[in-house]
Amino acid sequence: MRKMSLGDIQSKLAANRSNVDYAVNVFRGKTKDQGWTMNRMKPRDPDEIKALNYLARSQYRKALKDGTIIYDKERRVLTIAKYIRS
Repeated sequence: MRKMSLGDIQSKLAANRSNVDYAVNVFRGKTKDQGWTMNRMKPRDPDEIKALNYLARSQYRKALKDGTIIYDKERRVLTIAKYIRS
């Protein structure tokens, strides 16, 4: 199995982002009458689950470090900084 760093994955995503966004939007425009649904037909592979969990955790930790997400220990609540009312 080939190993990739998070930077390699992010650069590949950035290179293909516009094409993927367009394809996803076209797919979402399809209706059930046309035979399309948004449900997954097969379960995720365990390696895919690990990779997605790793990416989500790394984005979460980065957001905590940058201050875009604030964790209130007393109330045990996550708050997104840009949506806080002043």
